[in-house]
Amino acid sequence: MNLHELPMIIFTVLAQLSVGAFVALGVINLFGIPRFGRDTIERVTDPAIYAIGPTLVFGLIASMFHMNDVTNVLNVVRNWDTSWLSREIIFGVGFAGLGFLFAIMQWFKIGTHAVRQIIAGAAAVVGLALVYSMSMIYATLVTVPAWNTWAVPFQFFATTFLLGALAVGAAILIHMSLRFKATGAPVDTPAPSGGSVGLLEKTRTQAATMARTPLKATSKDAQAGVTIVRWVSVASVVIGVAIFIGYIFHVLNLANGVAEAQLAAQEYESGFFLVRLALLGIAAILLSVFTFKTANQEFKSPNTMMILMVSALALATVSEFMGRSIHYDTLFRVGM
Repeated sequence: MNLHELPMIIFTVLAQLSVGAFVALGVINLFGIPRFGRDTIERVTDPAIYAIGPTLVFGLIASMFHMNDVTNVLNVVRNWDTSWLSREIIFGVGFAGLGFLFAIMQWFKIGTHAVRQIIAGAAAVVGLALVYSMSMIYATLVTVPAWNTWAVPFQFFATTFLLGALAVGAAILIHMSLRFKATGAPVDTPAPSGGSVGLLEKTRTQAATMARTPLKATSKDAQAGVTIVRWVSVASVVIGVAIFIGYIFHVLNLANGVAEAQLAAQEYESGFFLVRLALLGIAAILLSVFTFKTANQEFKSPNTMMILMVSALALATVSEFMGRSIHYDTLFRVGM
């Protein structure tokens, strides 16, 4: 493990996870609302929103330790018109701010649904720009053959969508499993409302009601959750296979390149890399396929699905940390 670059490994992976989760939630809302209704989709997906912000903030803080003096961040931002690093910082702060704003608006139901979706869409676009900026910091270094290639943006976006999808699936299943065990009012009971109830009190009541609300196997919420989990599983398999294929072409390209590229190719022959692939295979393919088969419209085994999806997320995250470590290990400069 490349401990010297650990702050950047943590930052890039967690930031990409956050962006991927936000994009995944956007896709779920886009296709889920017409089928299941806005209230159902929001009950199922809202808990995942509030985990994105803290994850990104933790990653941003970790990245600061990569600098000898954190006050240099202000100097870096000044070069936004020529530096991909400056753009990365700007887009990172912008994504965190817009994501936080959307989470607050969604939690307290501030503004119309259309306005909240515009904010969410803007956050997703800025987040994708953040990932692209991250990748271009490395892909534009012509003196590093292993980085100056299409493989870097491909790998960064693959990490984004894989971990994002799994994170959303895990968050949804954790929340639904807790609701499945709960006792109380029927699942679709609306939160109390009334002119004399303040916004904060209404929100607290709504959150408490949802946490205590049992999830019936035949409810619309369960059907929506199962459908989402199925598509998350399919997406994970597709992305996992794409990562495997991408590595084949990337390593072959390096092996046929200059001496520094061939040195980088040797990093992909290590046992560390093979373990990374093994974890990725288990997480993105085997567990996801099993989760897909386990999911059913009766929602009889929420705990099993939750354990599978959380395990898949954990293994995939470790695998992506290892993959990012190998990325930094391939730093062989031409002529140096």
